[in-house]
Amino acid sequence: MSEQQLAIASVPFQQWGEIYDDKEALHAGTIFKDLNKPFFAASGMLGEPAEREKSSVLTQEPAEQKEREDMMRKIAQTCFALDDLTLYLDTHETESKAKELYREKLQEAEALKKEFAEKFYPLGRPCILYSECPNEEHFCWQKGPMPWEGACV
Repeated sequence: MSEQQLAIASVPFQQWGEIYDDKEALHAGTIFKDLNKPFFAASGMLGEPAEREKSSVLTQEPAEQKEREDMMRKIAQTCFALDDLTLYLDTHETESKAKELYREKLQEAEALKKEFAEKFYPLGRPCILYSECPNEEHFCWQKGPMPWEGACV
């Protein structure tokens, strides 16, 4: 190879800016509006979040199934925001707005998981305490689907 350089990368240090709500953030792949740089060829391929949600409504799911899926979607959106904030705080540990939002999202995620466990089944070990086990001879995992079943039933 020659000694010539093909390019020199310059990456600006990210600043705190306007953020998406949880639903938009999960769809965009980031909570930060400044970081959303979609490729024109990919735009519109997955459709807007509202379009995807309408398609599930048309299948006439039972009300309990719809409630579970709505709660799981909200948990996923909140946990995604937490993950993105964690990445931001790895390099911006003194950013007070990010730390405050992180605390809020952490409390929101825990409350959502607790509510889900109380209504349906635990989503993880910390949620077992919130789930009622009607039959003491069984551990609470029997209330929900196995992880490999891939369904919110």
